[in-house]
Amino acid sequence: MNPLPSEQGAKEFLISRIVEEARSECIPLSEVERKMLYFSETGWTLPDIMQVNEQFELSYDVEEYEKKIADLAGKAAQRARRQSPDEYQTWRDAIQLLERGDHYIIALIGRSEVGRSQIRPAGDTAKLLGTALLLVGLLIVAAFASSKYEIDFLEILSVQRSFLVLLFGSLRSPLRFAISLCGGF
Repeated sequence: MNPLPSEQGAKEFLISRIVEEARSECIPLSEVERKMLYFSETGWTLPDIMQVNEQFELSYDVEEYEKKIADLAGKAAQRARRQSPDEYQTWRDAIQLLERGDHYIIALIGRSEVGRSQIRPAGDTAKLLGTALLLVGLLIVAAFASSKYEIDFLEILSVQRSFLVLLFGSLRSPLRFAISLCGGF
């Protein structure tokens, strides 16, 4: 799919997928519920959104609505992820574009498990796994080095701990630390 040109395009894309998911699951969305997906106090929105918002607040259970939309968004994103890598990438692009502003639809998508993972940058899990493997590798190398060169890492750690206590103690209260070094006066 083409990159999304604007907030409006991104919002239209996400809303169309959520509405499509509601239809496929036979979950009714009223006009007010559908229009609330456009809500934003700062970004592009429908011209009559404030009237829609007043009607929504009077007639709907916000918690129930947010759960319904989050579930629909999560299922729609999962479907896109399974069926079309291009569409899934468009989901990610739309979310990333709308995150720059204050859009209700982003808060709704973020409530779902899939929505939270949608917002996570690509490769985040790989970086986490790589860091964990690097740390395990360093621990293995340290264990071999300590046995081969008879290094006592516990002694080194206690010296480092003392240094860190001095360092952070000095940062917390530099004047008190300086006075204690001078023997107090």
